[in-house]
Amino acid sequence: MASCKTCLYSAVSLAPESKQAGQLICRATPPQSAAIPIQTQQGMSIQVMTLWPIVTAADICGGYESQDESKISKPS
Repeated sequence: MASCKTCLYSAVSLAPESKQAGQLICRATPPQSAAIPIQTQQGMSIQVMTLWPIVTAADICGGYESQDESKISKPS
């Protein structure tokens, strides 16, 4: 079945410092920008970060590409 579980672009985030650590992310499209307001002594500050879209193993999209039938050449 064509789902994020078997897609070439999905992967579990292994970066321990990331807010997405341990979650299934999709790398079929570029990361999305997010702005988070943070209270500081001088008032409010905005922290900008980029995040990959979070998906579940059962999600399906038009960018699906099977890990077995990828267009990326594999070493022989």
